[in-house]
Amino acid sequence: MAQFDKIIQNATERLYEDERLRSNLTDREAKIILDWATGWMTEQASRARNEAAAKQIAQNELARVRQTANALNALAAKDATPRLADVLAAIDAGSAQASATLTREQVLSLATTLASALWTLRAGKK
Repeated sequence: MAQFDKIIQNATERLYEDERLRSNLTDREAKIILDWATGWMTEQASRARNEAAAKQIAQNELARVRQTANALNALAAKDATPRLADVLAAIDAGSAQASATLTREQVLSLATTLASALWTLRAGKK
């Protein structure tokens, strides 16, 4: 059992209770986003040194994943088959740090990670 399970469970429940994050998505689509969000929050909160820090991290990450889920849900309302460029723009716009410019190295790192994920999905491996 993870050290901060109750904190993570509380944040996850709050995420799943917010129907506005999935109103334009199918159940399968919503599951993809919510599973990712839960995994992200879990990973970040599990790095905390103590319970107070874990609560703060979980709260911050809940806000962050809500912004992204909301942006993706809004995009789904506009377009049944959004283009990848539109999805990336929605994710970036939904980020609390959207105004922070990525370095050239960060953009290339993101691009190569995305390329690998895209190729994996298209090959039917995920």
